[in-house]
Amino acid sequence: MSYATDAVPDDGPAPRESGTQALDRALSVLLAFRGTEAERKVSDVSRELGLHKSTASRLFRALADAGFLQRNEENGNYRLGVTVFELGARYLAGLDLHTLARPLVHRLAEEEGESVNLSVREGLDAISIHVVQGTRNLQLVSRLGRRIPLWCSAAGKALLIDSDDAALRVMLATAPFTALTGNTITDLDTFVARMVTVRQQGWALNDQESEEGLRVVAAPVRDRHGRVTGAISISGPIFRLGEARVAELAAAARRTAHELSRQLGYGLGDVWGD
Repeated sequence: MSYATDAVPDDGPAPRESGTQALDRALSVLLAFRGTEAERKVSDVSRELGLHKSTASRLFRALADAGFLQRNEENGNYRLGVTVFELGARYLAGLDLHTLARPLVHRLAEEEGESVNLSVREGLDAISIHVVQGTRNLQLVSRLGRRIPLWCSAAGKALLIDSDDAALRVMLATAPFTALTGNTITDLDTFVARMVTVRQQGWALNDQESEEGLRVVAAPVRDRHGRVTGAISISGPIFRLGEARVAELAAAARRTAHELSRQLGYGLGDVWGD
């Protein structure tokens, strides 16, 4: 099968369009390739977008000339071209967790009114690398750069969510499990058992395990390879974070973590051959 950048024949004149209108239509043509079909027919796309076929043909030709599309010489259909891959590869190479997370973390804090942290793992600790204070009264705010042991923080548990029981036992074999409050998990067996629930529900809870009067929920953030690279957590006082509110905030943390993961390329591994 061979591919070229030739256009399909035009089928007649179409109304002239402005530069902005042409750009909008060209982008619409590209977005028509977001589905599961590897190839598309000009006629199908023109019908789908409500375009005159000659207009669609001209757009396909321009996109093919720029390398955004390639034409299958055997059947006249089109597929995405190498330029799309090159731009996507450049996008993925330039991704930065902190930069991408900043607006999402601020939005989450504003929407929920509670403090939000972005954390990463270093050794046996979860470290806050971005902190946004909530808008509601009585905020228990973590400071930037604060370290909390993995076993007594929601972010720490979220960062370990992909580790199975055996991996956790090896990783935490020498962990001190020092009690910070009366709720701190102080032995490896209990922690391993607790992590089963974390893996099942997809988020983690810190129920006054690191600080009295504080509840925290957290969800994992994944990179384009599917690896957990960070955690987004929401914290607040226990009198505001009852069972129902914890469930709401856990869902909000998961939505934001998923959005950030998508921006980091998670779910695109098959596209980029990873």
